[in-house]
Amino acid sequence: MRHHDDMSRFDKRQYPRRRVNLTAVVAPSAPATAVIDLSEGGAALEWNLPADIAIGATVRLRFLLAGEQSIEIDGRIVRIAEGRAGVEFLSAQQNLVRQLLAEARSSD
Repeated sequence: MRHHDDMSRFDKRQYPRRRVNLTAVVAPSAPATAVIDLSEGGAALEWNLPADIAIGATVRLRFLLAGEQSIEIDGRIVRIAEGRAGVEFLSAQQNLVRQLLAEARSSD
């Protein structure tokens, strides 16, 4: 049992995260929320989302970019803790994720 506890402390992220200055809308009725960090695998958001969005929920994130542009990416809520939500991007969206990373990079 102790071995399992030690293993849970390791960072399980497959992709490195980087801080970004972006906003995203998670549900049509939800207010825009800050994106804390971003990677090819997912994002961390400030948690000010509707109470009916829970761990395991599939969501569509609309990342708001410069010039009123946006990119929509589907994801799944994998973590809610300490005022943050962790979202894992669903597979088969790598081109959209790379485009988002490029846009976020150019706005730094």
